[in-house]
Parts: sequence; structure tokens; C-alpha cells
Amino acid sequence: MNIIFLTALFPVNEASSGAGNYVSNIARVMVENGHKVYVVIEAKDHFVSEWNGIEIHYIKFPRIFKRKKKLSVFDKFVMNILRSVLYNREVGRIAKNQKIDIVQSINTYGIALFRKKKIPYIVRISAFMPLYIGANMQNFELNRWIDYNRIDLGLEVMACKAADYLVAPSTYIKKIMEAKTNKTVHVIEGPVYIESSSIKKEDEIFIGKQYLLTYGILAFRKSIHLVAQIIDDVLDEFPDFMYVLAGKDKELIINGDKVWASQFIYSKIKRNKKRFIYLGEVSERSRMFAIIENAYACILPTRTDNLPNTVSEAMTLGKIVISSDKTSVEQLITDGYNGFLSEIDNVEELYQKIKHVMKLSGAERREIENRAKERVKALTPENVYQNMMDIYKETIISFEKKKCK
Repeated sequence: MNIIFLTALFPVNEASSGAGNYVSNIARVMVENGHKVYVVIEAKDHFVSEWNGIEIHYIKFPRIFKRKKKLSVFDKFVMNILRSVLYNREVGRIAKNQKIDIVQSINTYGIALFRKKKIPYIVRISAFMPLYIGANMQNFELNRWIDYNRIDLGLEVMACKAADYLVAPSTYIKKIMEAKTNKTVHVIEGPVYIESSSIKKEDEIFIGKQYLLTYGILAFRKSIHLVAQIIDDVLDEFPDFMYVLAGKDKELIINGDKVWASQFIYSKIKRNKKRFIYLGEVSERSRMFAIIENAYACILPTRTDNLPNTVSEAMTLGKIVISSDKTSVEQLITDGYNGFLSEIDNVEELYQKIKHVMKLSGAERREIENRAKERVKALTPENVYQNMMDIYKETIISFEKKKCK
């Protein structure tokens, strides 16, 4: 098949957000199975490059919006309309020279809105943005943000309605988007690609020692405010351990004031600063995998998610993960069986789960770790490839039948 992926992020040999990692992973799977893959992504200039057999089309996006310090809702609405036009114009250019069997787009920004009607079109729902916006605020009320509406965000729902087929990695997001679009959303869990790990010299100060690990964006959505509160107590309780944090630093708004997440965390650690290490963003995948692989356990709480790569990668590497219930992670983790889940925003329960993990016997740990690895075996590239091919074929057949009517 000839397949086009439309995405806002496409990491090349480095870590990225969940949506970016997914497109990178699934595109490589398709190439490895003999398909021709194009990826369209916005950039400063219009050019074409190649990576791992994937033809990447960079489309020039006007910089006028980037010059503004703050974008209004109307600005974002216009940007998203423009994005959809530019992305799908590039689809048309590619299709002039090569028959395209299917286009797959992320739902973000409503890219599918001005889709090419003559090509079967799938939207993969990587996130429900109103929830993500709400979860990145200090005070988060789930039901309020599920019902939140804004003109630019409404384009994403309209774009999903324009697609021939909708897929999502989690039943959590499936239920929300089916209610919003009145369309069936099919659950296809994303592939996990674990490349070789590589220990870097700068990490030797903690690798080889016992440490707990939190990694991912430093934001309220990823419950970094909870992590900040438990580090000192955990290190007091377990004096032979270190705590390692890796992730992109983000600004938090706390009681109306802006503060960098890393500064907030350091301010909460009073007694054990010498046993806490913040690595910043680790973009090199082989380095990040080595850090995960050598961790004692991974502390990955969240407020809302969509089957996060952080959790599936850690489980694939045989780590015990402590995360949050009713966030989509429960699709991967059964509390106490192959990992542990705490209540959203419940710092005491998170702390107690960590203490419980630290006191497991060696045999109990190995049993849970093995169950974690067993659960994510279904996420091998080969399994996900077959699932996606079934979806592609079904979409194309349905599309052709509609054309004949």
C-alpha cells in the first residue's frame, strides 16, 4: 500500500510526545512490511527528506502566528483551518504522482477537516484536547472539561466526523469521542518500539545504584505536583535509594503565579536534595531506555491520558509501574496484579503504593514484572501491524462501496 500520515510531530531518532512517537513507530512498521510511507509535517520551509525508508514532506507554515506572544482563540481557530488546508494540499500533490491507498491523520488541530474526498481517510484520536487543557491547570474537574467547548477545539470534532474511520488507543477516549461525534471509534493499541539501550557517561552517577524513576513532561497533567510532594518522604523512608526525574520542563501556574516545574519540585525537597537528580529532557531514545531499564520502579501518575507510551515502554522493559486509575492506564495495569494504580490527585495513596512496592519480596517483584511484560506482548510491532492492516482494508472496502452507490 501507499500510505500518508499527517502529524504535528515526527521525532527522528529521539523521544517525543505520545502522538509523535506513535506516528514514528507505526510508519516504521509499515515500511518494514514493504509499504510505501509518506509523512507530512509542518516546518519553517517546504522540503522533502528521507528517514528509515520514510519519505518526509515538510510543509511551510506561515510564521506570522509564531511572532505573537499570546494567541487568541480566534488566532488558534484560523491557524487550524490553515493547517488543514496546507496539509491536505500536500496530500493532493503527492497523490498527483502516486496512487494513495489511504491517509491517516492525527485528530489534533482538526487536520482532517479539509480532507481529500477521493482517498480513504482515517483519523487516529491521540488526545481529547479539552481534557488535556483542564488537566494542565492547578485545579482539575474531570466532568467540567469533558463538556468544555471552544471554537478552535470544535474543529477537531468536526474533522473526526469528516473521516471514514476513527481509531483510538484507549477505551477511555473511545467513549468520550463516540459521545462527541456519534460515530464508532475502534480501539487499536499503539505499538511499542524498544531499541537498544545505551548507558551514557553522565548517567553513571546513578545507574548501577538503586533509584526510582519518573519521566515525561513536567506538567500538572502528568501529576508532577504529586511527585514533588512525595520525593522527600520516599527518600526518608528508603535511605539507600535515589530519585531520578527526566522530562521537559514546563511552566506551572500555581495560585496565579508562574513557576517552572523543576523549580517547584526543588522547593519541595528540603532534606534529600543530594539524592535527587533532575536530568532535564532526555531526547535520545537509547539513553532513555537505559535509564528505564536500570530503574527499580517507575512512578508515572497522571490525571488523564490515552494509553501513554511511558507506561507501555516501562512495562515492556519489565518495570513495575505505579500510575493512576480511571485515566486509560487501567487498560494496561490491573492494580496489584501487573502494576499499581492510585486515585487521581491522591498524594497519600500514591505514597502508600510506592511504599508497598518497595517492600515486596524479590519473588513478588519478579512475578509482577513478568505479568507486566506479558500484558504488553500484544503491543509488538508485528501484532499492531496486522491490526492496522485489517482496519485499512476494511476502510478501503467500505469507501469503495460508498463510491459505487
